[in-house]
Amino acid sequence: MADKLSRRELFSIFRRSVDEAVRPKGPPPPLRPPGAIAEAKLADVCLRCGRCEAICPRQAIHPLSDEHGAAQGTPAIVARQAPCVLCEGLLCTTVCPSGALVPVRRATEVQMGKATIDTSRCLPHRGDKCSVCLDRCPIQGALRLDAHGKPTVTDFCTGCGICEYYCPTEPTSIRIRPWSTLR
Repeated sequence: MADKLSRRELFSIFRRSVDEAVRPKGPPPPLRPPGAIAEAKLADVCLRCGRCEAICPRQAIHPLSDEHGAAQGTPAIVARQAPCVLCEGLLCTTVCPSGALVPVRRATEVQMGKATIDTSRCLPHRGDKCSVCLDRCPIQGALRLDAHGKPTVTDFCTGCGICEYYCPTEPTSIRIRPWSTLR
């Protein structure tokens, strides 16, 4: 006779099956560089010339792989590997010949995405001390501490990914949701 499953095991199995059923198929939506036009138009406008990749001082911009279909070769950033450092002049936006990346005047005007905090992993949310995301964030006021000393994300967040890159937990407690998923 088979062993009975505990209530916790049953809920775990149920949660996994629901997560798998609602998880979109294919690769996750890409995080685009500063000044990127709407996701629906970017693949048609981008020349895939690589100028934005070449000028990026952090070498954070890379072309999407073939798993992204029609968007293959368009510029994207994987924040956990190399975030956008919001360089002086936002250089990638100044060299795009097609208009897929449009010039942005100031780093505070960048809208790549928005950070989200997984409170089940975040050290301060679990009672431990950590301020790495707050200490590293280049945008004043994008992250703040709530009344209980836990980090929260504000509307000033640009989605640069620096917080995700430096987060000490593995997997990271803070992730950037690309702007295309927030609209």
